[in-house]
Amino acid sequence: MKISHISAGLATAAAVLSCRYYFVMAENAKLRIEGTEFQQLAEAIQPQLEAKRQQLRVQQEKLNKGSAISQSVGPAVLADIRSVADKNNNLKLRELLARYGVRDAGTSGGTGGGAKPAGIGESPSSPSIETGAGAGTKKGGH
Repeated sequence: MKISHISAGLATAAAVLSCRYYFVMAENAKLRIEGTEFQQLAEAIQPQLEAKRQQLRVQQEKLNKGSAISQSVGPAVLADIRSVADKNNNLKLRELLARYGVRDAGTSGGTGGGAKPAGIGESPSSPSIETGAGAGTKKGGH
């Protein structure tokens, strides 16, 4: 009788393992199909993605060119504007420059080399202009 019980137990275990194997293989097949569908979707989207990357590269190049121009030309233009404002004693132009943080170069006619963004190269005693909510007022006093 023992051999029949062992045989029945092994047959049951084999049947359970066969069922388990069937379900695992069915799940595996389902995952393979989903993986293939995902890969096809990714391949279909690839041209759109490459087009967006190209647009991003073009925009980045434009930004880099604009930044290079502003860094090379901007300070010289501000210095010239400051020089003209000082030379012609143009208070409105001085106020405009001060509003955007261009440091006050003095009241005498300068050579144009004194225009710098606020806070750059200033000593604690030199006047500086705040930008933002307190724009147009000197630091430390209202």
